Formats: sequence, C-alpha cells, structure tokens
Amino acid sequence: TTKDKDALIRAAIKSSFAGVAGAVLTNPLDVIRNEMFKTNLSLVDSIKALHRELGWSFLVRGMSKNLIAVSIPVATTIFFTDALIQYSKNT
Repeated sequence: TTKDKDALIRAAIKSSFAGVAGAVLTNPLDVIRNEMFKTNLSLVDSIKALHRELGWSFLVRGMSKNLIAVSIPVATTIFFTDALIQYSKNT
C-alpha cells in the first residue's frame, strides 16, 4: 500500500541521515585514536601534534573512507530493522 511504501521511504531517508551523522561525528575521534596508536602520545599531545601538523583540517582527514566504512553499515542496519518491524506489524 501507499502507507507502507511511504514508511519504507521515510526509513531509508532516516537511516541514511543517521549513517552519515554517525560517520561525521566519529571521524575526528577515529583520527585522534589512530594518531595515538601510531605515535604512542597521550590524547592531548596527539591533538596538539595533529593541529600543529594539519591545522583544524585534521578533523576531516579520512572522512570519505569513514563515510563508506561507517555510514553504509549503520544505514543498512537501521533500514532493515525498520523494514522488519514494519513487516512484522503487517503480518
């Protein structure tokens, strides 16, 4: 039905936005964590070193890879969960 189709479209949009938001919000933390492992520096020293080397652009370093690695699995999981919940309500 149209109502079911609209619900799936809303679920797809919602899950896509959630996936992208998750990737964008966690990317700076991933960059800092990777720098800490690579250099064996503390949290604060890693942030200072990244800022000294790249400026604030370190916050978006590797964003494209993170969007693929994080947003696609998150969006897929949320979408299929919503779709299965919708399907279970209709049966």
